[in-house]
Amino acid sequence: MAGSARKKRLLKSGGTGAAVAAVLALLVFLNLLSDRYYLRWDLTDSKQNSLSAETIKVLENIQEPVQIKAFLVDGRDETRKVEDLLAAYRYHNRQVDYSVIDPTRNPSEARLYDVTSEKTLILEGYGRSQTVKIPDEQKITNALHRLMESAPRRVYWLSGHGERSFEGKEPEHLKSFADALEAENCENSALNLMRGEPPRDADAIIVAAPEKPLFPEEIGWLDAFLEDGGRILVLLEPFRDGGLESFLRRHGIGISDDIVVDPFSRVMGGDYLMPMVSDYGDHEITKGFDLTSIFPMSRSLDVLDAEEASSGEAVCLAYTSEDSWAETDRAALDEARVELNTTDRKGPLCLAALVETAGPGRNPGEGLSGEAAEEGQADLENGRLAVFGDCDFASNQFLSVAGNQRFIVNTFRYLAGKSDFITVEPRRGRLESLTLSRSQGRIFFLFPVVVLPALVLLAGVWIWMRRRPK
Repeated sequence: MAGSARKKRLLKSGGTGAAVAAVLALLVFLNLLSDRYYLRWDLTDSKQNSLSAETIKVLENIQEPVQIKAFLVDGRDETRKVEDLLAAYRYHNRQVDYSVIDPTRNPSEARLYDVTSEKTLILEGYGRSQTVKIPDEQKITNALHRLMESAPRRVYWLSGHGERSFEGKEPEHLKSFADALEAENCENSALNLMRGEPPRDADAIIVAAPEKPLFPEEIGWLDAFLEDGGRILVLLEPFRDGGLESFLRRHGIGISDDIVVDPFSRVMGGDYLMPMVSDYGDHEITKGFDLTSIFPMSRSLDVLDAEEASSGEAVCLAYTSEDSWAETDRAALDEARVELNTTDRKGPLCLAALVETAGPGRNPGEGLSGEAAEEGQADLENGRLAVFGDCDFASNQFLSVAGNQRFIVNTFRYLAGKSDFITVEPRRGRLESLTLSRSQGRIFFLFPVVVLPALVLLAGVWIWMRRRPK
């Protein structure tokens, strides 16, 4: 009997142990499974914890594995936020995976990927890699988009006439703008047209405030490049046209020796030679654009009638206020004395303009790089010329001010046929106040402070009375 009882106890305890082990194994399995397969609900009113529709569209097009190496320092709030963001990317497409590496604990791996600062992401996929610093949704999404793109577009900066440097770090230089173009999957190179025609792989040419006039042969190369479907961005400065006046006029954009004066800027705390632009033309570049742009010391542009130009009709992209005017008296400017007179043009004035030529265009894919070669003649049969009356607004000093960077980058995207850049607007939670009436406030006070404690006390008394010995 004793042996039989012992055997039963052993069987019972063994069955219990097996059941516990099975439950533990199931919990471990479910935990591992939930790490890869789970559901997410964003209960915030502004959907702060959800990816944008634009990002989800990009993720749907990813067909190959993409590995993201996130160099983040453990234990920081920013690290947790970036991990949550990367987890959302992986949730929408399992081809995207990520790993977190602490550069302070793994300096050798950080050196391997040339990571010199924390909060850096390295995205690898499609045989290429992209680096994102200080990551947010827009930067990560566009890095993924660039991974799926083909070869980068080639951008050439005209040199040899005192143009602004695209590599210099001085306030007036344009390195910040060049870096922004690199983020658009572009490669920047210098171009000297005195040595011959533009390279056949040139997708765009930038002429940034030349101090000396271009030679007629160089202007002829620009004409030929534009008529052959090329893209040109011209940044001017007041009273210096670089010998481009006739070239621009042929293509529908007139310029004069003037500088824009805008008293409205003084009202907003700026300088009267620093017009603020919030009125934009009706064009794909400025569609939905609601940011103010600042043009420090700009000249005015004039959109000419189609009869006066050999190219297509130009359109204005940015206008000054009605109180502005184009000052032509340089002596008065030197004496800091300006006033509107009969020789000055009254605002609103045009500060940026675009024209599309009606030339014969290139053969499909000829002389193009990147996706432009695939798009072919359908997208690049017409040349595009964008002109800004100011170069300082795109300089290192002013590019990040207000809407300057977004405006110039949007313009370049259109020039280069890159209308698929993803812009993700930041989502901010709304602060809503809760206003209670006197009776509602009394209820909110009495229920947690009086009613609930009283109920707990009554329940305790009732239990005590039930259990006390009789």
